Amino acid sequence: MTKAQLDLLVLAWQDGRSEAFVLLYQFYQPKLKLFAGYLLGNPAVAEDLVQNVWLKLSQRIQRLDDPRVFGSWLYKAVRWQVLDWQKSASQRHDVALDDNTASMLFYTPPQGEDELYQAIGTLASAEQQVVLLHYFHQCELTEVALILNLPLGTVKSRLYRARQQIKQQLDGETDEK
Repeated sequence: MTKAQLDLLVLAWQDGRSEAFVLLYQFYQPKLKLFAGYLLGNPAVAEDLVQNVWLKLSQRIQRLDDPRVFGSWLYKAVRWQVLDWQKSASQRHDVALDDNTASMLFYTPPQGEDELYQAIGTLASAEQQVVLLHYFHQCELTEVALILNLPLGTVKSRLYRARQQIKQQLDGETDEK
C-alpha cells in the first residue's frame, strides 16, 4: 500500500468509514505486534497492548491533524503503551526501573541466528531502536525521530554509529574464520 493510500484511509477513518479502519488495521497490526514483541519479548502481552492502542486511537483519531504522521503516531503510541506496562509491572513486583530497563532492549536475537542478527543484538538499546525501526519496520528517519521523540540529527548519528559497530563486528567475525 502506498503512503498516499494510507493517508487517504486515515482521512476516511476520520470521516467515520469503518472499512478504512479495517484496512489500516490489517496493514499495521502485524507490524505493530512485531514491534511490541521486540520491546517486550512476550508476544501475548504485546498483542494485548497493541489492541489497547487501537482502542485508544479509535477514540482519538479526530485529534490527528496530519494524516501523514499516522504511522509514527501509531508506533509512538505502542511504545508508550509498552513503557507504561513495564512501569506498572515493575511497581507490582517492587522492581526498580533503571535507565537501561526504561529504554528497553528492543531485540534479543534468536539462538542460532546468523551473524547480522547477533551483531544487532549486541548494540546498545538506543542504536537497536533506530536500526529496528528504520530497517525492520521501514520507517523513514523523520518517522523514527517522531517515534523516539529525538532530533533527526541524533537519529542519524545513532544509525551511523550502529552501522559502524555492526560492520566492525561482522568484519571481526570473518577475520576469525
